Amino acid sequence: MSEAAFFYGTLMSPDVRSRVLGGLFATNESLSIKLGALRLRPAILKGHRRYALKGREYPGVIYTGQEEDQVKGLLCEGLFSEDVRRLDAFEGDEYKRCNVEVTPLKADGQKEATTVNTQVYIWIEGNKYLKPYDWEFDTFVKDQQEKWLQDRNQLKDVDELDITLNEAADH
Repeated sequence: MSEAAFFYGTLMSPDVRSRVLGGLFATNESLSIKLGALRLRPAILKGHRRYALKGREYPGVIYTGQEEDQVKGLLCEGLFSEDVRRLDAFEGDEYKRCNVEVTPLKADGQKEATTVNTQVYIWIEGNKYLKPYDWEFDTFVKDQQEKWLQDRNQLKDVDELDITLNEAADH
């Protein structure tokens, strides 16, 4: 059975998503198959706010319960349990995976009539890290993504999953 996740930060980037879901040892062919099986579409998460975080290049989303608070992101459907393990490792202890409903957006930007049950990673490290403004995806891609992907210490946790699997296959 496949699962879905709502991405609102770095995972909206095809490069970051490929690296996290594809893994350390992915070939172009395996990566193409993996990513080709996913259904991606823009969506809105109501009752939450996204924040830039102090000392971090990535955002956090918190629950506000306010209908007017909305986060625009990417609904990713077709994930498997292995993908969710990779996402859990990538997000780490700063986030908690929670069930939510999102409203997909049509090609013209209008909301669809139905909602989709999915999961989102909610920031749990506290309000002291929240900056008083929204995180900007375009700024991340333009100014930080390349260096972030090369230096990303957090990818170590995702890569360790691949190293463990690769070592097990060798024995």
